[in-house]
Amino acid sequence: MAESTNYQCPNCNGRMYFDGKLGLLQCEFCESTFTPQEVERIFAERQAKADAAARAEQSDGNTPDVGTPSEKTTSAAEASVSEAAKVHPKRSVSDDPIQAYLENAHWDDADTENLRAFNCSSCGAQLLVDQVTAVTSCPYCGNNAVVPGQLSDMLKPDYVIPFKLDKDDAIAALKEYYKDKKLLPKNFTEENHLEEIQGVYVPFWLYSGEALADYMLHGAISTTWSDSENMYTETKHYDLHRAGTMEFERIPVDGSSRMPDAHMDAIEPFDYSELTDFSVAYLPGYVTDRYDLNVQECDSRARKRAEETSAQTIMRTISGYEDVRVTSGESELAWSNIAYALLPVWMLHTKWNGNDYLFAMNGQTGRLIGDLPVDNGKMVRHFLAIFAIVCVVIVALVLFAFGGYTM
Repeated sequence: MAESTNYQCPNCNGRMYFDGKLGLLQCEFCESTFTPQEVERIFAERQAKADAAARAEQSDGNTPDVGTPSEKTTSAAEASVSEAAKVHPKRSVSDDPIQAYLENAHWDDADTENLRAFNCSSCGAQLLVDQVTAVTSCPYCGNNAVVPGQLSDMLKPDYVIPFKLDKDDAIAALKEYYKDKKLLPKNFTEENHLEEIQGVYVPFWLYSGEALADYMLHGAISTTWSDSENMYTETKHYDLHRAGTMEFERIPVDGSSRMPDAHMDAIEPFDYSELTDFSVAYLPGYVTDRYDLNVQECDSRARKRAEETSAQTIMRTISGYEDVRVTSGESELAWSNIAYALLPVWMLHTKWNGNDYLFAMNGQTGRLIGDLPVDNGKMVRHFLAIFAIVCVVIVALVLFAFGGYTM
């Protein structure tokens, strides 16, 4: 039987994690480092040897040859090459690029053997991790009841942007973020709460295509002059027309209904120059969220973002007019390519007085956004302190005014 691989250290079999600063997988015990490609190659070779041994064992036992159509004879290395060819970003595009994508992007057995699923009983998130990474709480809702589950049918990502900033960077950024915010609850700022921050690969659909924009706009030019008696204003109105094509490359739309869109928009952009072909080897040490909004469901938001950008770009081509506004028009959008990527986000969820608050930081660039709770007790004390100061100032001014009057 072929052995199952879990990306343990090739030297000592210790636990490995992906170090974003090094861009390497590192062993916690012997501190050996490997590139994801090296680890994949090593385990592909081991898998190929295990497959060969299994075939030899079956042959010696006079069992049916493993080369029959009912048996899988492709080695892990060959399967990896085949799978890479199927999800290559330059895949051919049919009349329906979304359907073409869905037909090609699938996990292979070697990848699924390296993954485990956990289900959140509170918000329904399905989280994926490698064989050694522990999941104790849900990064979206903070629920501790995260239980093992089964990998449900899903697509294999095309790309991943590996984490560049580690947990210490995220904690330092959060401390800086709330440093001068005096109304934060005490328990939110305590160190032990910050340790709950988790690195999450958030699922994103990336849409590329071309838009044909055609807009009618209104513009005005006003001229003002005066004589000795009156002031005059003449306003001329113009109908403006703008049309053209616009290329869009990788419009990002997060595929998780649990992640607020405003948070994801706020921590953009990601640097796509660091997109790399997906490998399970980038996952150790982090949680991966499974999308629950598929590529068809996210299509409308991608189109809306493209249309808004088209209109804004059209507006920027107009100068010299006042009161410029769109009167009619549209952007006809056709997708040419769809891709599925995992993008790095540091997340911290906290509850305060029954309300949920979520902090998110771009794990590549450090850009961050956060919902911050307010301690009502501190707010009341802060208000009373300010009110007392204002009262003292008012009283002092009144005494000064009356004192000056009696003199």
